[in-house]
Formats: sequence, structure tokens, C-alpha cells
Amino acid sequence: MKKIASGVLALAVLFGSAASLPAETGFENVIASANDTDTAIVGSYYGFEYYTFEGSDYKELTSYTEDSDTVVTIPSVIDNSSTISLSPRLISYFNYESPAIAVTVGPYATAFGTHSRHYFANNGVLYALNPLTNDVFPVIVPNGMNTLTLKEDLTSLLDDSDVGVIANHKNLWYIDMPEKIGTLGYFSLFGLDNLMRVEFPKNCTITKKQLEESKLGFVYDTKGDAYAKNTSFVISCYSGSGAEKYAKAHGFKYWLIDKGESGNGQVSDKTINVKELNITLNKTSYKYTGKAKKPIVNVKFDQVDLIKDRDYKLTYKNNTKIGTATVTIKGLGNFSGTKKKTFKIVPEKVTVNKLTSPKTKQLKVTYKKAAGGVTGYEVTYSTSKKFTKKTTKTVTVKGASKLSKTVKKLKKGKTYYVKVRAYKNVSGKKYAGAYSAVKKVKVK
Repeated sequence: MKKIASGVLALAVLFGSAASLPAETGFENVIASANDTDTAIVGSYYGFEYYTFEGSDYKELTSYTEDSDTVVTIPSVIDNSSTISLSPRLISYFNYESPAIAVTVGPYATAFGTHSRHYFANNGVLYALNPLTNDVFPVIVPNGMNTLTLKEDLTSLLDDSDVGVIANHKNLWYIDMPEKIGTLGYFSLFGLDNLMRVEFPKNCTITKKQLEESKLGFVYDTKGDAYAKNTSFVISCYSGSGAEKYAKAHGFKYWLIDKGESGNGQVSDKTINVKELNITLNKTSYKYTGKAKKPIVNVKFDQVDLIKDRDYKLTYKNNTKIGTATVTIKGLGNFSGTKKKTFKIVPEKVTVNKLTSPKTKQLKVTYKKAAGGVTGYEVTYSTSKKFTKKTTKTVTVKGASKLSKTVKKLKKGKTYYVKVRAYKNVSGKKYAGAYSAVKKVKVK
């Protein structure tokens, strides 16, 4: 998080954490030429570039240079001035280019403003208040934000120029609409390519017509010159609402929060037990490394991807040592119950150091020790490089530190192919790792 300094003030608290601020020192303004006259004062302030004019303390933030920051605090005081505005260029940068997932306001953690608007942050979004009309509107929805929870009493998605600042956000996949929302505006929800779901609360009065004007669920096609549907998009709403009517009219999938029915393109998210869901793991077997293994869990309901930490949470158990590990999927919100999926952790692949024939009708194989407290090793040998069943035998070497095996009574002059793997017995079950690369030797 970028810290904003001003005297002995404290940094705004975001997500429950805080940091102290250094004293405001070392910031030197530079006189820059504007139209060949020395009227513009240009300065920098903790990653922000700004300018003002001589004779005024009005500051306009023009750019932000800390491109890697994911949480950005916008200063409310610069050089003792709290009269600060945001340039259109800076607003556009945070909305569509920066990696930021949230913005906040500092160092007071309250509002600051210009002559015509006051800024404040809420749930990582920057809003503005028109002090003459008391209208509140969003200004910055950070480009890196995935889940957008709009201010509870927000009534419009449009800024004071009737521009929708949510449209064309490519990283948004969840929007939680406030109950008092009444104005969406033309194309205000268009171009949300990766949107998975938007939820309209029970008392929301948004109409079908307003949603049609907003172009919710529509994006540019792959050529960028025509409209297409976001086919993975789901509307979560209540029966009889404008959102339900909109979904039906345009063929979007929708979930009725107040009903438990499904079918005809309609699904429900009311207390559905996760045991009914389609849950898969991207991997079911891992080799032991001593580090925790966490396969990706894909959770679907009616072919729709559910959202981790929104619809369900994951808990892993016994996912470090060799054996069977468990991931528990617990439903959240409108999903209930738990379901467990298992995956294996097996010994690492063994490396064979040397294969020789030390005496007549014998071969000796040596290999590196496998980590993870293995029970022993299996040495498999055959006169067939394909290890056919009739020509193949396996001998067991017990003990993790026994790193060689001599096999006797072989056929003189024959070529033998050898491979080795480690195994571990856990609760009466054998977990075997991958075989080593095959080596061959001609027996004396």
C-alpha cells in the first residue's frame, strides 16, 4: 500500500490494517513552463504527480507512477492544501489500466474535495458527493477489482457527467447492487467480458427497460465491432423483479433467490446443498515436496462456475505429507452443507545412480534416497524393455536408507532393464511414487 504523508497524521485504515506516516519533508516543487510562462507549479507526492497555479493552493492530481501498487491511497492533503481534484487522465488510469484492486482516501480517512465535489472511499471504490444536490456517484472502480460491492444507499451508476464508470471493466466477475439503485444509464454495464454474476436485492426497483439501456450481459464480439452475449453470465434476483423479466426476455440464465425451482434456463441459489454440485479437482495426485498441496477446485451449479469465498470456502487437511489429503468444500450464502474431495500425495520420483553386473548372473542397482519418510523401494527388472508381464519381476527393499539392491540367479549373458520407485505405507495403504528412468545392463 502506498503511504501518504502529511505532518503527524495517520494513514487511512483499509482492510483492518494501518501504518504510521512519516513527516512531510523533502517535497520540493519545481517551477515548470506553461505556454512559455512560469505559471504552473508541478510537484510529486508519494507517487502522484500534480500541478497548481501560482497564487492558488488548488491541486490537481495528474498521474500516478507506482505501477505495481494494488492498494492505493489518494492524498487528501498536499502541502497543507485540502483542495484537490483528480484529472480525467488519472481517473481513467485507475479505472482501466492500473493493477490496483482498491483505493482509499488519506491521510484523514474522510472526505476531501474541490469546490464542486467531495471524495470519499467505500469498499475500495472512490465516490464523489455533489454538495449542492447531495447526489453520490462512483468515480473510480479500480481496474484490478474482481468483486464490486456498491455503496448501500447509492442511487445511480452515473457520474455527474452521466457517464457510467463500471462499463468495460474486464476484471469484474461479481457485482452486488444496492437496494436503492434507481438509475443505470445507457451502456453503463456494457463490456463486462468476464462477469459471472450480478445480484439484485429484494427491494431493488430497477426495471427491465433500464437494464436494456445498460446493456447488462452484452460485450463486443471477438472482432470488436458487434454485440454478443456473455454466455457464462448469471443474474441473481427475486421473482417478479425487473431483473427477472430482463433475463427471460434476453435468454440470460437467472437465479431466483426466493424460490427453490430450476429448469427452463432458470436456476435457484436458495440454500442448495453443495453435495448436489458438480465439484472437480484439477489434479488428484501430487509428488511429495514437503510443501502443502492445494489443487484447484472447480465448483459448478447448472454449468455455472461458483465463486470461491463468495459461494463456498475451502479447507485443506493432511495436504503436506505422503498419503491421502482432503479438501472440504463448505457452502456460503445461498449454498449450504459440506462436501469432501480427496487427492493423493505420493513419494517423489527415484533417481537411479548406477546399474552394474558385479558377478555372474547378478545385477546391482543403486539409487538416491527419497524424501518424505518412505517405507522402502520397489526394484522392477525384466528382459523386455516393455516390461511384459511374463518377463518382469519386482523385489521389495525395506527401509528408506537402503539405497542398493543386488538381484541374483539371473540369466547369464542376458540384457536386463531396471527401474525403481519409492513407496510408503500409511494406515495400511501403499502409496507408490513414479518409477525412475529405465536403465539396462548385460549380466555376466
